[in-house]
Amino acid sequence: MPFQIKVTEMIAYRAAYICSNPECNTLTIGPALTESALKNKKGEAAHIFGEKPGAARFTSNPSVDVNGVENGLWLCANCHTLIDKNNGIDYSELKLLEWKKEHEETISVLLRTHKSPLPLISRQSTNRKIAQNIVDYISSKGVFFQSSFIEDPMLCISSIDQVRKMIQREMREIDADKRFKEMCREIQDANREFMNELSLDSSMLDAHLIILRKKVGRQLKRLRDEIGCDISGQITNIIP
Repeated sequence: MPFQIKVTEMIAYRAAYICSNPECNTLTIGPALTESALKNKKGEAAHIFGEKPGAARFTSNPSVDVNGVENGLWLCANCHTLIDKNNGIDYSELKLLEWKKEHEETISVLLRTHKSPLPLISRQSTNRKIAQNIVDYISSKGVFFQSSFIEDPMLCISSIDQVRKMIQREMREIDADKRFKEMCREIQDANREFMNELSLDSSMLDAHLIILRKKVGRQLKRLRDEIGCDISGQITNIIP
């Protein structure tokens, strides 16, 4: 059952009619070019907690009014369909509440500072591409997931150094995202520590690899969950 019209309008206004999915941010309203009295709209007010049994993310004891503004998330039609697929298993209410909070806070800042949302959307897209490049490069290095007994200490150091230099280059292009930069620094610190320790005592390769993989795995999990990076293959074995 859809929200009441007034509730839907408030949800849309609070999102500035921009899709709240941080991986999308598409504009959902615009003019019909052939007729000045007509408009185009591809946005919808989606329920965070399902409003009835059988709906995605339904719970008998929701933390919000299921028919209220706080339970509504403004999305484009495609993203609305996406979050409700398979009964919403891939998009928890906690994730969607976070989308709503962060998106509305961003819109509020833009409104108060008289700034256009277009550079913000562009920046998010650019940073996400950088993050995916880093993930893909790490995933190509067997040192992060291969059995330690087939690894050569010097080749390990060389491989990690290549990752370190690649991330260093990519970080120069990151635009105003402290959270993303922090993840990169954590990976860099783990890489640097591994190189230093292994250069002092290569007999402890297995122990050093375990520590490295745990630290990098935690940051890969953040890149997946917070930035939206796609992670697949053997590298997923080190993600907690």
